[in-house]
Amino acid sequence: MTSYNCPFDHLLILDFETTSGGENRDYPTEIIQFSVVPLDVKAKTILEGIAFNKFVRPVINPILSAHCAELTGIKQGTLNTADTFLVVYKQFLEWLLKNGFQERKFAIVCDSRQDMWRIAQYQFRLVRETMPSMFRQWINIRRTFDDGLEDGQKEKLVGTTNIEKMSNYLGVELSGKAHDALSDCVNIAAITQKILEIGCPVTINEMLCCSAIWRKKPIDMTLHANWKTDFQLAHNIFHLVLPLTIKVVRNYTPSMYGVCSYCKKPPTVCGAVHKQPPREFYASLTEPCVFAKTAGYY
Repeated sequence: MTSYNCPFDHLLILDFETTSGGENRDYPTEIIQFSVVPLDVKAKTILEGIAFNKFVRPVINPILSAHCAELTGIKQGTLNTADTFLVVYKQFLEWLLKNGFQERKFAIVCDSRQDMWRIAQYQFRLVRETMPSMFRQWINIRRTFDDGLEDGQKEKLVGTTNIEKMSNYLGVELSGKAHDALSDCVNIAAITQKILEIGCPVTINEMLCCSAIWRKKPIDMTLHANWKTDFQLAHNIFHLVLPLTIKVVRNYTPSMYGVCSYCKKPPTVCGAVHKQPPREFYASLTEPCVFAKTAGYY
């Protein structure tokens, strides 16, 4: 039996659901569902039976917006009795220990960069805790998938989400409900397993770092006037506001684990202070940036 082309013992497929302001992108998102489904690389098995799935009580905006409730299907009553983020994160660490998942021997897998770069980084900032090493590098399975496509195939993908596009192309049948974090994890796990079965290499391909050359250029706000209601424009703003940005990794080695490629400092130092604060952006605002202000970025 041919082994999977993956250097890790386990892949932990992770997905978050968060609070949202609907069309308003300038919103202090908080994690409200934290789910992980393991994939045993050596046994070639998805371990759905020991999945981690916890709801998280938001603090800044404890009442879900109608848009968020409809999108996720999460009930207000469920969140009212849930633990807050740091309690759930501690439960996650205990779950890792209980199941023998050791740092450096597992890798986090997500269907995009959003979960680690934006959602987790922002959540840890809100609770004034250091972004942990295990969340500073991950496998963006959509990037892995795209790397295996031939020229012109990407434009022909069918679906509205990364999960739909990858599953349709790979012939993976989806289960559960979209925007339920646990269901999304199960589906991403099936997609990841299919990619491994094809023989594609699956390893860490994105990391966080504290500096990027492109961030030194002032942003043209005339092109970003509608950033608060436009996903892609907001995405550009968040890249400026968040202290840690994304570095694409082509040849990951274990020595890179948890270490910023720019400053070479440990997580307790890297990202604690924004090395490239977007002062021009803040100065251009006629009203506060709620996303940045709530987190204390300025």
